[in-house]
Amino acid sequence: MKKICFIISIVLIFLPSCIGAFQLSATTEKGKVTICSQYRNISPGEVVKISLQSPRFSSAGVHFHGENYMFVPDSSNSSFFLLIGLGLNMKPGIYELAIHIIFPDGSRRDFPLALPVSNGKFTIQNINVDEKYVFPSAKAQERIKKEFELVKKVYQAYVPDWLGQGNFIVPSYGRIRKNFGEKRMFNNKLHSRHRGVDIRSSRGAKVKAANSGKIVLKRNLYYAGNTVIIDHGAGLFSIYCHLSRVSVKEGDLVNKGEVIGQVGSTGRVTGPHLHWGIKLYDQFVNPFSVLQISFN
Repeated sequence: MKKICFIISIVLIFLPSCIGAFQLSATTEKGKVTICSQYRNISPGEVVKISLQSPRFSSAGVHFHGENYMFVPDSSNSSFFLLIGLGLNMKPGIYELAIHIIFPDGSRRDFPLALPVSNGKFTIQNINVDEKYVFPSAKAQERIKKEFELVKKVYQAYVPDWLGQGNFIVPSYGRIRKNFGEKRMFNNKLHSRHRGVDIRSSRGAKVKAANSGKIVLKRNLYYAGNTVIIDHGAGLFSIYCHLSRVSVKEGDLVNKGEVIGQVGSTGRVTGPHLHWGIKLYDQFVNPFSVLQISFN
């Protein structure tokens, strides 16, 4: 994990305790503004957290890659943060990250930064599954379409508060395949991208909430099987698929570490395992990038 702090000032100070970190020092007319970034890596599928400490403001946010993001209070209400997901198809290059703060009197301060995105490397795998998951029937296709619209609606319900408590945890014990972003061929025919990581475990093993939040979906889906989605607020959702049993219902508020179900092999699978995914706004990101970010 790398952490970069920008305290807007005239003097540039490098921080010896964190490789690549630096600090810019000066005071705005409204007082001191501190902006910090945290990330595991800056490449496709990764998460960048930006934290803000500032005198009272009316609004503050970031414009990045054609999208706008707003700062939300952290769990302690002592500072603000936002999360940006770097898409799987993002090309390497230097991207402008424009931070703005609008103060109560209408004055505005802008802080343009550059985010150097590196190239991502992903493996290719062929998987053999039941043909019905490669060539769904007309009836199954209608079901898949309805499920797609349902899940899309769930992700669009943005909660402008942070519901999480502390750092994220791995939701189940087992052998973890670091296969996020893997390019997949099913029966040598169908190509897709793997938008999570697989945790192989015995059927019935406990699955826990990776962080606190609200259960916004509990359904049996054609491809994902028995699925639970938790909304953690600030545009971030965690996804748990192929469960054999679900022990929560939609609308429940769950705490980090609370059991939400059991490992299974429902949906398009080759054996019992947990598919664990993270979606941030409209981008799927690597769950391990979230594990490397501090929310304390």
